[in-house]
Amino acid sequence: MNHEEGDRLPSIRQLVKEFDASATTIQKVLKELFQESLIYKIHGKGCFWGKEHPTVSISFKLSVKEKLSTAFDNDFAKGYLSPSKPLPSSKELSIRYNVAQSTLRNFLEEKVHKGLLKKSGSKYYFVKNQPIEQRKSFSQLIFVTRCNSWGGFNAESERELDFLRLVYKKAGVEGYKLILLGIHDKTGKLIDRSGITRTLKDYPHAVGAILSTLLVQDYLSLFRYFYKVNFPVAVWWEHPENKAPSTYLKKDNWKFFNSTFGKNPGIETGNFLKEKGFLEVNYFSLYHNSSWSKDRLQGLLDAGLKVHAYVDDTFASPWDFKEEARKKVGKHFVEIHARKEEKKLLLKLLKNVDFRIPWVCVNDELVGILTEILEKNAKESLPYFVSFDNSIESYLLRIPSYDFNTESLVEQIFFSINSPKEYYLKKEIHPIIGMVLEK
Repeated sequence: MNHEEGDRLPSIRQLVKEFDASATTIQKVLKELFQESLIYKIHGKGCFWGKEHPTVSISFKLSVKEKLSTAFDNDFAKGYLSPSKPLPSSKELSIRYNVAQSTLRNFLEEKVHKGLLKKSGSKYYFVKNQPIEQRKSFSQLIFVTRCNSWGGFNAESERELDFLRLVYKKAGVEGYKLILLGIHDKTGKLIDRSGITRTLKDYPHAVGAILSTLLVQDYLSLFRYFYKVNFPVAVWWEHPENKAPSTYLKKDNWKFFNSTFGKNPGIETGNFLKEKGFLEVNYFSLYHNSSWSKDRLQGLLDAGLKVHAYVDDTFASPWDFKEEARKKVGKHFVEIHARKEEKKLLLKLLKNVDFRIPWVCVNDELVGILTEILEKNAKESLPYFVSFDNSIESYLLRIPSYDFNTESLVEQIFFSINSPKEYYLKKEIHPIIGMVLEK
């Protein structure tokens, strides 16, 4: 076989089939090759051709099938492959993944055989357990967000509003009756929009649940309500990945989705800048007492950029500034006061900052404040800004900003409720990967 250094060998099962030999014979041959230092083993990964170099960090080549599987999963995470639409043609996908059409078709047919995809004519589709036409008109889907003591809800960000709007719309398209509930952090009560305390016994026709943990600190109280349910539970996880409770991650009917936390947003933004020829950036954050701010900085570094950090770790989020403002001013002046405090901190950071390299801001709001400061000080030209959130402000300022792909988040949440368990074999938090959008 034509192996190169670092190539992964086929599995024992594949070798048995290819050489028409017993598994015992194949294992003896592999042992002999290992003793002669012609192959080496990596625990949990398999056998590889060539000599292992223990002093060097382990790296190995992926097989064509493994590369194809990784690229396919990444495209699913990015929303290029939508669970509610047919897959692109085999020709398009073979070009995209740089494989022969026959290889691509074999890969897709294997997923059909496993019940993950279905084929109609020349088109492939993701499989859903329960087609819309088979769904009962009274099928209830419970949707829980945070709420105040009387069940009221006020969105704190554009992304949160987008999430709600897309869930409402998708539920209608999918034929579900949406049950809106809130979790009150201080009491742990489940409250409907009329202010009535509820339990799950009030909803006997519920066939699934979507739980938002955005700004929900006592998420365990929320999760306990759904611990014993048999229907699918999809969680929008808006906390550090390592804080996700393993008890619920291990449950077969629970799926966790992350679009905000981790290094992916920073890595994607770093790759965007590198494609434009930038290798060095400034990074601004007033919320560096948070994992998400630190992760975005680390993501930029992992992308290979040289980063100058201008950060303040007093607070962990924009909402912390608003909470402090509420203690000092009336509700009509909270936004103004919070913005003034942010401006004061940014002014302290703006000493000897290089204008010739891009300024990456942890969110669009900081770009707006920095622009106000710089224009007031009559700077001849503003630096090249890039930020995160892709909010209305980024369009007003016409700056590139990372979009967290809320549409794909909602698509995949509904897919997890409607689809076979087998698609999600790995017990992990499923990433939703976004991209930087230019204006």
